[in-house]
Amino acid sequence: MTPKQRWIILGSLLSATLVAGYLVDDEVAPETSKRKGSAARQSAPSSPADSRRAGPRERTTGLAVAPLSFPEPAPLDENQIAAGETRIDPFRNKNWYVAPPPPPAPRPTAPPLPFKYLGKLKEDGEIRVFLSHQGKHIIARVGDVINGSYSVEEISGGQMTLLYQPLKEIQMLAIGADK
Repeated sequence: MTPKQRWIILGSLLSATLVAGYLVDDEVAPETSKRKGSAARQSAPSSPADSRRAGPRERTTGLAVAPLSFPEPAPLDENQIAAGETRIDPFRNKNWYVAPPPPPAPRPTAPPLPFKYLGKLKEDGEIRVFLSHQGKHIIARVGDVINGSYSVEEISGGQMTLLYQPLKEIQMLAIGADK
């Protein structure tokens, strides 16, 4: 495209825009102002022919601008308020993303064993283990329940197996190797 063709196209577009602006300006604007002594009504031309004869400054003042009116929202009834209904919040988050549900709570675990190993005694084929708990000495054997929450399940191979009864979780306490 040559520069001459470009100028011809731009000139024709400019002239088309000016003609469209002139034709739109010839239409009579509806009178929306209800006040008696408004400046818009006094300066408005009476017919489209008067509008054409008037200058550009007079034509632009002939347009009356209607004030914006918005309907008042209906008040909520007491029944609607009691039911939890509210008005729509125009500033709410308008995102389609829905947050994933929170992860499930971790399964509870038994607390660490509160016992300290002191020693063991093997007598008549039965093994008894001496433990210390909060300054008290406890003698435990298989089947005993300690403090209402730990039961001794097994004593063998240098380990004492305890069951934490509230969670049914097994815990091990090292008691030294069998001799």
